Amino acid sequence: MVKNLKMNERTYKIVEEFIARRDELRINVLKSKGGATVIDCGVEVRGSIEAGVLVTKACLGGLGSVYITNQAYGKLSLPTIHVSTDYPAIATIGSQMADWEVDIDGYFAMGSGPARLLAPDRPLPKAVASKKKIYEEMGYTISDPKEVLERVGYTERSDKAVIVLESQKLPPDAVLLDIAEKCGVEPNNLYAIVTPTNSITCSVQIAGRVVEVGLHKLGLLGFEFKKAIYGSGSSPIAPVNPDPVIAMGWVNDVIRYAGTTFYLVDYHDNEELKELITRTPTAASPRYGLSLTVFFEEAKRSFYAIDLGEFSPAVITASNIRDGFTVSAGKIDVDVLYRILSG
Repeated sequence: MVKNLKMNERTYKIVEEFIARRDELRINVLKSKGGATVIDCGVEVRGSIEAGVLVTKACLGGLGSVYITNQAYGKLSLPTIHVSTDYPAIATIGSQMADWEVDIDGYFAMGSGPARLLAPDRPLPKAVASKKKIYEEMGYTISDPKEVLERVGYTERSDKAVIVLESQKLPPDAVLLDIAEKCGVEPNNLYAIVTPTNSITCSVQIAGRVVEVGLHKLGLLGFEFKKAIYGSGSSPIAPVNPDPVIAMGWVNDVIRYAGTTFYLVDYHDNEELKELITRTPTAASPRYGLSLTVFFEEAKRSFYAIDLGEFSPAVITASNIRDGFTVSAGKIDVDVLYRILSG
């Protein structure tokens, strides 16, 4: 197990930056009745690209480098996020992965961030749990939150908890109290950052999950997360669509058709590594070319009911630190990306 990296404390420093820069970032900071701090990054405010950068860093538990450039994708010129981390398993699968299904009294959110490390006894999202046998028959490795942290090799305790909630609404007090209880912290030490799917901030922070998306797909195929010792990637940032259903498709499609990832790995078998990499990119999907909006609608707008195998980067590259063996698969498909984003 890795020594205590104090990820929630690291992320609390990002929370302090949110609070100090609230006006500049076009966000709002609220206190709940129970004492929790809620940072609204797009529900009742505009939000910003820079707020999205900070949310991405928060999701990574303070263990990632994040910056924005501009890049051409065929006919499109789009802002592009670049992410890198020396702790890919811990920062992305341990913290950034949005597998905390918050579904309480009509409030729904997808939770991520270092608070996940404090609540390992959470169940799998219901839709994933209901399809677990099907996934396993497909050859996928499905792990509950506690097993995920065991595979990552990291847990922590903290008197502060920071969670990122992708939701169209601000969380009511009952939801915040439940999260605080699950994390084992006092409500006044819980910090919830909220980004609705159809917001500027969310477009950025979802694109910033590109490294996590690739590593998660590898994990489904049986890859041992701890074998990844460095990860980096880039993805265009999706334009903001006011329709949250279309936005759900777009923020994932930019990764699926133009996101690129690189992993430095310590792997025992190059042929096995090559097979894993070949099976990972979006191009490996039998339904290649469709927007994730299609899958979202087919799943009756239940995010966790979408086939997990459809979440992949466009390109994945891995280099084995043992001998320099490097393998890459997939492609950036500017035609599909343009077709989806141009409607």
